[in-house]
This record gives sequence, C-alpha cells and structure tokens, in this order.
Amino acid sequence: MRKTAGFTLLEIMLVLVLMGMISVGVVMTLPSSGSTTKGSEWYAQRFSRLLQLAEDQALILNAELGIEFNEHSFTFVIYDYKSKKWLPLVNDRINGNVVIPETITAQYNLDDNVWGELETLQNSNNNSTLFDQESSFQANDFYPHVFIMSSGEVTPFNYQFTNNGDQQSTVIVKVAMTGDIQTEWVND
Repeated sequence: MRKTAGFTLLEIMLVLVLMGMISVGVVMTLPSSGSTTKGSEWYAQRFSRLLQLAEDQALILNAELGIEFNEHSFTFVIYDYKSKKWLPLVNDRINGNVVIPETITAQYNLDDNVWGELETLQNSNNNSTLFDQESSFQANDFYPHVFIMSSGEVTPFNYQFTNNGDQQSTVIVKVAMTGDIQTEWVND
C-alpha cells in the first residue's frame, strides 16, 4: 500500500475562502484613505517624524538646521556657510515648507531658559543672524525660531496643534534640548 501525500482540491478551496473572508474583514476595519480631513493628531505625528528626520540629517550631514514657524506652515532650513544664509532644506524626505490647513491652529513656544533669548534676538531690531554678525538680514531671508545643531542639541520648545472644528482636540509636541520628542494629548 502506498500513502499519498498532499492536499485535496476541497481543502485548498476551503483555505482560499477563509483567507478571502479574513482579508475582507481587515479591509473593512481600515480607516478610509480618501478622507481629506486630517486632525491635529495627524499633523502632530507628521511634525514629530519630520523633526526626528531633521535631527538625523543634522548629525549625518554635520550641518546646522533650523525650523522657521509661520502662521499656517513651518519650514525646515539649513545654514549654508558659503552664502552665509539660511536656505530651505529640500531632500528626498523633507520638502522645506510644510503647510498646515486653516482648520488646524498651530502655535510654538520656546521653553523658559537661556534659549528663550533667541526669540528676543530675532524679534529685536538687531538685523544680524546668529552665525554671522556682519551679514545683513533681508525680508525674504529665512531665520529659524528653533535650531537643530549638528552636535545633536535642539532648541527646547513646544509645538501645539489644535483642531478648530466640531471635535476640538489638542496635541502638544514637546522637544527637549537633547532632541527627545514627546507627544501629549490634551482633552478639551
């Protein structure tokens, strides 16, 4: 007597049906990718990931980076020693300027310590940059509010994202001088 090894056609079809049912169940539970409304949590996570990537870039490139905050956007910049200017950082993963929709309020705050003097420096009438005291500051030049140094240090700050819609939620991204990033959800 010979033993036959293998699966019958019925067993194979049963496995295929079960796999199909499981995959349909998984697809049904996934969030819709067609949704155009992204909340404060999504933008906070995006900012955290981009900041971590910028910190890595500063270390790898041995370059001084920064972030310039605007009302509805933030821009990653790199200091160019040749031109003695801050330029937008554009590479495969960071696209310089990141726009935040008007449905999200974003606000940054520098921590109360010696780094707080940087904001005073920028807002003062002294038109010099941190790296070059003799260069002239022009209106279209970038000047970062937060510095990401090649040594791994980062200006400690908080960046708060708040939904302006019906479901008001706030997420705060906290960054320490060591570059550690923490995300905190605030219930309104």
